[in-house]
Amino acid sequence: MSFRAFLPAAALVAVAGFWLGSSTPTVGQYCEGTVYGLSGRYDLATGSGFLAVRTRPNSSSRMIGQLFNGDHTEIFDRRGNWYQVEIGGGTGWANARWLRNDCGY
Repeated sequence: MSFRAFLPAAALVAVAGFWLGSSTPTVGQYCEGTVYGLSGRYDLATGSGFLAVRTRPNSSSRMIGQLFNGDHTEIFDRRGNWYQVEIGGGTGWANARWLRNDCGY
């Protein structure tokens, strides 16, 4: 492989690494969020008193779990106003408005 052929490939790897890392915390950094600000009255029909965890980062996706005020959860990623969080040994998406954290994103 010539040096000229190597240089564009190395640049592509560097850009991909920057792009992929831009929405996630520093490698190896643990990020925990705490649920806050929800109504104290639980009502599934109106969606109050809990933070819905969904299969995708949008409010029309299927709910796979619920978090409550004071709950702690690991945050893995962010897409717009949604955090990818740990729930029941798996992951789902929760609205970022209701999660405090020191992750820097």
